[in-house]
Amino acid sequence: MEATRAGRDLMTKSAKLLINERYIALVGVLNRELVLLDRLIFKLAEAELLTRADESRFLGKIFDEVDAVEDDLGSLEVARSMLVGDVTAALGLANDTLTLTQLIEYAPDLAVEPLEGLMRRLTEAMEEVQELRQRGSRLVIERLDQLNAAIDRVEPGMFTQDNYNEHGYVTAPTVTASRFDYSA
Repeated sequence: MEATRAGRDLMTKSAKLLINERYIALVGVLNRELVLLDRLIFKLAEAELLTRADESRFLGKIFDEVDAVEDDLGSLEVARSMLVGDVTAALGLANDTLTLTQLIEYAPDLAVEPLEGLMRRLTEAMEEVQELRQRGSRLVIERLDQLNAAIDRVEPGMFTQDNYNEHGYVTAPTVTASRFDYSA
């Protein structure tokens, strides 16, 4: 840490300004990523609620919005990667040698706390997204199992042409369902 501070003291004023601008831009990009992750969390939670309420007709729209958020996140990841490359180049380091977390060590003093806070909140948000995706997957599998069980309970021949009247309404079955026959 001391070596990075000593190296910063030897930089020219214009190099320091460039680095400060890049770090400010990086904070902005990370903040925007956090906003999009919060929106993604909201949409995934919304999808979970709709699934639990058996309102699956709206899920397509929710997942279109999830895809749009993920596309925006992908664009921001590219912008973040480019900014990290700019910062490492301005610091005189080889590109792709530092992670974003390691880059915080080289940040100007005023940027350290916001960057650390953003990184912590981004990590928490990503963990929440992962948890919501896993819960949503389990919920969909449960719903499919329930649907399969319901289909298995339908008696063969129950919905044939013979069981509909001339107006298209289902008529009463002529044979009682075997699941109600307790004498067997």
